[in-house]
Amino acid sequence: MSSRESSHGEKKRTVPKFTSFKPKPAEPDPQPKSDRDEKTSSQRSRHRDRRQDHEHLVEHERDKERPRQDVPRADHKVTTQAAPKSSNDVWFIDKRGDPLILRYGSNDRGKVPSYYRFGAGKLLGSPSPFSLHRDGAREEFTIRNYSREGASVFRDRNAMLAAASRWQKAKRIRPSSDAGALPTASDDFISLEPPRKRRREDHGPTSVPEYRSIYRKLEEAEPDSDDSSESGEEHAAPEMSSSKKRSIELSRQVRDSPAEIPAWLELIGLQDVLFRENQGGNSSPAGQLTTVDEARGLAGLKLSLYEEALPHASQSKDQEELFKGLMREGSRVWDAKTLSKRWDEVSKSHKDSFTLWVARLNFELSKVATCNYEDLKGFLTDKLRYLSEALRKACLSGQGEANQLGVLCDQLAYVVLRLTRFLHNTGYAELGVAVWQAILELAFCRPARFLIADDGFESSFSHFWESEVPRIGEDGAKGWSSFADANDAPEPPEPKASQSGEAPQTRDVFKAWAITERQTTARSRMPARTLDEGSEDDPYRVVMFSDIKDFMVLVPATAIPQVGPRLVDAFLLFCGFPTAGLSSGLVQAAQHDPFVAGRSKAFEAAITGKAAPAAGDQTTRAPDFQQQGGSMALCQDVLFPGDNWFHYINRRSGGDRSEEDLVDVSWVIGTLRYLVHQCGLEGLAEYYLAMEWLSDPKGARKVAKGLLKQFSSNIKLYSAYARIEWVNGNLDVSEKVMSAATSQGLSSASTDGQLLWNTWSWIHLESGHKQAALSRLCSSVDNTLGDSSPSPALLLKAKSHFSTTRDYALSSRQLEKAIQFAESLALLEYLAADELSGLASESQGNISASLASIHKFFEELTSHNLAFSPFHDRILQTAAHLLYYHATHGPYKPSTLRTHLQRLTTLSPQNTILLTLWTWSSSSSPSSLLNDPLRTHLHNLPTPSLSTHLLSISHEFKFGSIHSTRAAFESALNSDACSGYYLLWISYLRFCHAQKELRRRAKEVFYRAIAACPLVKEVYMQAFGTLLVGDFGSADLRGVYGTMVGKGVRVRVDLEVWEGRWKGK
Repeated sequence: MSSRESSHGEKKRTVPKFTSFKPKPAEPDPQPKSDRDEKTSSQRSRHRDRRQDHEHLVEHERDKERPRQDVPRADHKVTTQAAPKSSNDVWFIDKRGDPLILRYGSNDRGKVPSYYRFGAGKLLGSPSPFSLHRDGAREEFTIRNYSREGASVFRDRNAMLAAASRWQKAKRIRPSSDAGALPTASDDFISLEPPRKRRREDHGPTSVPEYRSIYRKLEEAEPDSDDSSESGEEHAAPEMSSSKKRSIELSRQVRDSPAEIPAWLELIGLQDVLFRENQGGNSSPAGQLTTVDEARGLAGLKLSLYEEALPHASQSKDQEELFKGLMREGSRVWDAKTLSKRWDEVSKSHKDSFTLWVARLNFELSKVATCNYEDLKGFLTDKLRYLSEALRKACLSGQGEANQLGVLCDQLAYVVLRLTRFLHNTGYAELGVAVWQAILELAFCRPARFLIADDGFESSFSHFWESEVPRIGEDGAKGWSSFADANDAPEPPEPKASQSGEAPQTRDVFKAWAITERQTTARSRMPARTLDEGSEDDPYRVVMFSDIKDFMVLVPATAIPQVGPRLVDAFLLFCGFPTAGLSSGLVQAAQHDPFVAGRSKAFEAAITGKAAPAAGDQTTRAPDFQQQGGSMALCQDVLFPGDNWFHYINRRSGGDRSEEDLVDVSWVIGTLRYLVHQCGLEGLAEYYLAMEWLSDPKGARKVAKGLLKQFSSNIKLYSAYARIEWVNGNLDVSEKVMSAATSQGLSSASTDGQLLWNTWSWIHLESGHKQAALSRLCSSVDNTLGDSSPSPALLLKAKSHFSTTRDYALSSRQLEKAIQFAESLALLEYLAADELSGLASESQGNISASLASIHKFFEELTSHNLAFSPFHDRILQTAAHLLYYHATHGPYKPSTLRTHLQRLTTLSPQNTILLTLWTWSSSSSPSSLLNDPLRTHLHNLPTPSLSTHLLSISHEFKFGSIHSTRAAFESALNSDACSGYYLLWISYLRFCHAQKELRRRAKEVFYRAIAACPLVKEVYMQAFGTLLVGDFGSADLRGVYGTMVGKGVRVRVDLEVWEGRWKGK
């Protein structure tokens, strides 16, 4: 008896209660079968089993030959019973769509119900040979014609070749010369199946292009002659992107001429672009996270290219650039020990390289295992002494060229900035402020006898410092020069009483300690005097001369005109404000240095908001005009703006003294006041007036009159004063100021003369007086015009005068004058239009003609190699201002506005004014819901800056999701532009803690922030605040405190001592 028959008498086993294996209900036992019936039944059962096994085997062989399909076949019976769905589960409204479709190229399978097409994919109303079929795993459907038996032409290139070969003549196939590969009669087995392994060159539909191979692209671009002759006519190769073409050209260039280092650097820089293209190109959403393996692989590729290029670099400048890139990419590949060893080797071989010194400093500041306060302070102090001595020698020898002196002055100011910022971040804020007071006194308030010789200056300055008289920026300060020339020593200031803070309203000892520590720090921003109350409790509160002796820099008198403006801009950056535009080069670029950049309160307010604004027509809302810290050109439009334009410095009320300010703002304004009035820095007067106005708008009139009395021929001050009165609502006073300035003939005697007429015209235009704006502009050509309308002849004369003067000033390199007349011409084209194009109101003008003149001038700037200068951005900001005015004062075409702004953004990709306006104009477009233009633009920037990263994060927070905002944070913090920016780490930490979905990541982000900024006190203090204190245990918090103290970060209130007092209370 077979096993199948013998099993009838055994007890049936229990079948698992799965839905698809649910057993049928037991039927009543029929009458006993005869032996013949049992034999017949057994034969049928065996026959049925063999047939099912055969069908299963055939089906298995078919599955191996065709692509796998997830859709169930029609002959498969599914016995599952779906639960009834409500109408809300079946129908819903989605206005934004799924942005991941752009990334993955298909719908989410998990959200698509299982289905199959009736009629095996036949098309209704079409001939029977045509049908729909699934094309691979991405569910791309194509029309298939069974009469030709071809597959999708979009998927398989071999099918294209096979289809094309049917229409050509038959070709003879030459027998293979390898006879050993043919089967012989003695073989025991002949395989009829193709080999399982694919060739590397065979890219199937699921294979991923290999972006790392540079020379492989070159081989693909140079195919063999035989292959190209046979297959070139049969199919067309896909069009190659411009970056890939450029990569092939550079690969040939460096192979033929390896000594061309700029070609190597450009080729290395292209690897990021090629990587993004292989990720999805422009359709890939911004903020797409790169995996660790991908980042390491890309860094490894760049590293190999740097190492290949280094032996061919002969000049020191080329070697610096290559070593800088080599160490940057090596930090992503090498371990800490190898990286430190390589840095020691590079530093020894290039001792005089300032670029590599800065890169080494950034590395040391992020080396969490070994960095400490004393070592880094010594590293910075040694460089400061070296540069001070080099500058002194260059000035004494008289052989130093102007460019060389300028480079040394740039480097000296930058090192002072990095040193004082380091002192402030580690908790020694009073010492950082004292160093700046000493350096500014030595540079601008030096006694006359020390301008000739520096003998004895140290003892004189020591006596001045130890006397504790008011120093620069403080009330009653008269300076070192006045102190040294006075017969009687002035009296020191009155002792200051200690201010006690509010008692912490919490029972948690760590929260209470953190509150007390912050209150003590906020009260100790300025150096104390010996007699001040509470100074005996903290020895670091009083800064003695011995504390600043190692940081003093006595600049030679001949170098003060070059060093002074750079030091002022560096001082403003230390205080957290943008520069005054007095310098260029290294100090100006430091605004976007992550280790130097100040706090952006507008960004922090946007990220810490309760909820992002709802997506919709954002053109009814004004753009975010608070852009302090953004990338923009400094001009009066942004320095003295109204309520409807961007702010270079954020406005603050007189009583706004936030504890998060880096320094005391009143001390900053006092320092600027002293430098302008006592030291005579006329170039700083305009910036100082803006600071006074933003702090106290009503008191700015008195300050402006005092400045005009001191600098009576300064046209910029007259223009600034008129703008202030207009913004304050005093249009009549503004008119009187402009009339007084123009009646004195100042405009004709100065290169800034046209600025007065441009400002006067803008004030009338934005006040709603378009005709008066045109009259004021034409008055610069004919001052007898008055309030009457200009004649056509005068308009032609004005246009010719503006155009001619603009071109002559540009050719003679008078760039400020050329920019002013270019703005005048743009305003004239806008205001003097006879017939307005499109829909327009009486307040609008001809925007097309105005922009045409601006673009023509931009081409002239480009031809003079000024395409990336501040003047280039200024004229583009003027164009953006006209576009925004046009869009907010009447009807306009949104598509035209977006087109113009997109073109401006292309000319200046990182200008935050242009980017913000472009976002504002595109937010009402339905197509921007899925394909956000700003997101795509920022994602494709070759080298995003700190300001563009902040803009990207703010944009994702407003218009994206929580996860897209997190992706933008990660993209920024993983870049060199933001990795050392501790304020961004703190914002990311607070953002994660505020979101339920990301709160579990907050602790991980905190430790990452410590690893990136191990010597920043504010990062450590986040663990003791109200955010993370509940996520840490007592041992963890004590460990954080111990790490902070062990690295030399200053703590004003000892935790152990304070804890004993707290428990005693």
